[in-house]
Amino acid sequence: MIKKLEGFVVGKNLKVGMTLDQAITLLGVPKKINVKRGTGPSLDSTSIEYAAHGVMIHNLSGKANVEAIELFPTFKGLFANGIKMGDKVPILIEKYGVPQSMSATLARYPDKGLYFSLKKNVLVSTWIFVKNSKIFSHQLFKSH
Repeated sequence: MIKKLEGFVVGKNLKVGMTLDQAITLLGVPKKINVKRGTGPSLDSTSIEYAAHGVMIHNLSGKANVEAIELFPTFKGLFANGIKMGDKVPILIEKYGVPQSMSATLARYPDKGLYFSLKKNVLVSTWIFVKNSKIFSHQLFKSH
């Protein structure tokens, strides 16, 4: 039985690399847009917040594609492999394998561009980056 895509499915209809036009068509008109300074002008970025959906998308200034997706605890959608906010660490490991590194608060999958924030072994938020992302937040996650 094929399930219809309903809402937002990370890795299917909501993914890094998609164009901003596609993301805005999917998510709607944003309520809030912020510009963040990078370590140089070419690394400045824009953050587009969809608080009602629990999603923030990020792109490098002047670029037309989504560089990163941030999912908040309020994100109600699913990931393409079926995980969701509130799932426990064993489910993450079952779906993605053992993280490259893990602490009490972060499971890191840098080869997949995935960083899962944890609280008491429960998934509470996620960052997803395009490969070799130049967004400042990605540099911070990579250095941990």
